[in-house]
Amino acid sequence: MTDADIEARVGDIARPLAVAEGLELLEVRFTGEGPAKVLRLVIERSGGPTSLADCETVSRALEGALDAHDFISVHYTLEVSSAGLTRPLRTLPDFVRNLGNLVRVVLRRGESLTGTLKSAGEDGISVELDGGRVRTVAMADLASARREVGMWSGTNARKGGRRP
Repeated sequence: MTDADIEARVGDIARPLAVAEGLELLEVRFTGEGPAKVLRLVIERSGGPTSLADCETVSRALEGALDAHDFISVHYTLEVSSAGLTRPLRTLPDFVRNLGNLVRVVLRRGESLTGTLKSAGEDGISVELDGGRVRTVAMADLASARREVGMWSGTNARKGGRRP
């Protein structure tokens, strides 16, 4: 069984366990070499913070389910974590979940944009920059993107905040 097969099968098992707790399974990765294999899952609670208790609950439920199915033949370490505030945005659902949030986008040609994510679709995203100007960027032109957290940037700066 390949790592990709394991990831797919674990995803099929873990997804309903996460949903039962009001969480979304964002990512499953089975990485590493030899005895250092890691099965890493990333979860997120829609509309609120993901707690340590959420990670523990999913981890315990998944441990039992994986033991019952017993299809991973190598030793591995199971890690369940939250997506985090500044998680990279890679897929269209990542962008859609972050509509209205402050993001930093780096274009393939090296230009960097920071602003409020206004729209996201198959063709691209729109980011409202300081001053109200909106830039539309094709998905193919994105090198990287992530949610930004900061009191003195983006929309917060336009709400009367002063830069230190």
